[in-house]
Amino acid sequence: MAESLKERQARLAEKLKTEPHKAPIQEVNPVAEPDKTPQRESTNNSVIDDLVQFNVKVPKAMAKAVRQVSLDEDKDIRDIVQEAIKAYLDARKG
Repeated sequence: MAESLKERQARLAEKLKTEPHKAPIQEVNPVAEPDKTPQRESTNNSVIDDLVQFNVKVPKAMAKAVRQVSLDEDKDIRDIVQEAIKAYLDARKG
């Protein structure tokens, strides 16, 4: 004869009470606190401090050209843009 739902539930409840829990216990390890100094290394191995996000929209062809120069010269796009802005600002000073 088939076991009733209540009988199956009672058997399961008894099994849960008597058998030890088999789930693995995770070990929690604290994460080391990150260095709070905002420093990044440039491709020319100099440390850059006080970087800020500076987003601009440029034509698609210009962005593609900058990416290609980055690949050709093995330089970060950030370094190429910084050099271009510095050259522009220096030229304005006279």
